[in-house]
Amino acid sequence: MIRKCNETDLKDIYHIINDSVAAYKGKIPNDRYHEPYMTMEELKSETNDGVIFWGYEENNSISGVMGIQEKNDVSLIRHDT
Repeated sequence: MIRKCNETDLKDIYHIINDSVAAYKGKIPNDRYHEPYMTMEELKSETNDGVIFWGYEENNSISGVMGIQEKNDVSLIRHDT
């Protein structure tokens, strides 16, 4: 099931984003790649800036997320893992 995430999901979102970015190590420019790729503070800042996360949940566990941010007349896909 795909559902809108909430503040209680932030820890899971954090882990999913940072675990999945490992697949791009060596493809993301070295000056952009760091671990963790996104800190918890950066994640909270993104949600405060209007990024809404949607998660794929199965057996009460989120295994994938997508962040969407509305800016003027466009919808930006900010994260998908």
